[in-house]
Amino acid sequence: MASAEELIESGLAHARAEQWTAAADSFRRALAADRHSAEAAFRLGWALWHAARIEEPSLADLGVGYLAQLAGFEGLARDRARKFTAHKRRLNEAAHWLREALALSPQDARALYYLARTLRQLGYKEDAAEMARRAAEIEPDNQRYASLVSSMNAGPLDPLRQALGAPEAAPDSRTKLTWNDVILSPKTKRELRQVQLMLENPAMARDLGVEPPTGILLRGAPGTGKTTIARVLANEAKCKFFSITPADINQMFVGESEKRVQDLFARAREAAPSIIFIDEIDALLPARQGGVAVHYDKVVNQFLQEMDGMTPNERVLVIGATNREDMLDPAVRRGGRLSREIEIPMPDAEGRAALLALFTRNVKLHADVDLASIAEDCVQWSGADLRALVNEAGLQALIRIADGDGETAEKCVTAADFAEAIRTLTGRD
Repeated sequence: MASAEELIESGLAHARAEQWTAAADSFRRALAADRHSAEAAFRLGWALWHAARIEEPSLADLGVGYLAQLAGFEGLARDRARKFTAHKRRLNEAAHWLREALALSPQDARALYYLARTLRQLGYKEDAAEMARRAAEIEPDNQRYASLVSSMNAGPLDPLRQALGAPEAAPDSRTKLTWNDVILSPKTKRELRQVQLMLENPAMARDLGVEPPTGILLRGAPGTGKTTIARVLANEAKCKFFSITPADINQMFVGESEKRVQDLFARAREAAPSIIFIDEIDALLPARQGGVAVHYDKVVNQFLQEMDGMTPNERVLVIGATNREDMLDPAVRRGGRLSREIEIPMPDAEGRAALLALFTRNVKLHADVDLASIAEDCVQWSGADLRALVNEAGLQALIRIADGDGETAEKCVTAADFAEAIRTLTGRD
């Protein structure tokens, strides 16, 4: 049986011939022969990174996949999706073995360098910058390492600000969102106004015997405007707005995700009054299951601890948005956490007409456009769908004017443009 050293040499021979998959196989067998070989672990991660780089999907693949999905060519769309998934899986495996190499040999600048490049491709920019800096510190004369640090602008980093971003600045008064920019039922708007008033004046609420909520859950189908509603609430209540997604929190390093949850709440408390908005919260705080899902369970536990540590005078509100509330951990929805739930329903015919009127405020419409009639044709369309309809109608008008007689063509959006837009978006004949 070949030794680990012989298998590493075999792998390097494959690598010189740019046979990266074969090289990875040799390095994998070298690791099987010697589990404590830092060189074999590094070489395996190194080979996998090169293999991923060769197989990296192009912008053309992205475009073809997107167009195939729009056109209904599911087979082609799935093929392109598999290509992206395989590439990411290869990068994740490369990162794993490079970290294993560093666990065996912490001062291996080569492993730090390639781990930095791998993490950057995976989107973990702040972690990549840290790895690049460490490589350059170990070998300061290595120009490749210095160039990587420079390309990442890896000066002194504030990891928290890099990961979670700063709260959104107060918008210009001309672009500030208000309750007039959303169409909601009177019941839903009243519930949201109650939350706004408790944020603005918690002392008055307590005088009335009302404890301000620590969190609310916005439930509703995709496209019903949950994110917009959260922004409006922040603007109207004059709160700092922290918007995050599960991808901003979930990290590959052990303990890093929980730290980001802790840091997020710390920053929100410092910036109070503030709102933490978590889109697709069901993906961040799913029902705890243990076993292989223990990483997610720890994030849920940390989140619950932070919510339990909030006091009413902190003026920090957590808003979660979901269309799959059944996927949330039950403990998240109990009293003192996201106990207040507000349903954001799909608009009815009257609401759809009001939304169309809102979205066409700055659109030049022909006299034959009947927004109420169009709304009747758009049953079960969300606000996002209607906004897309208005935009598509404008595009139909643009091509009609460009293809027609510039002197006689109606230079506005007509009922026929809306009809063609509906056919385009629904696939109707």
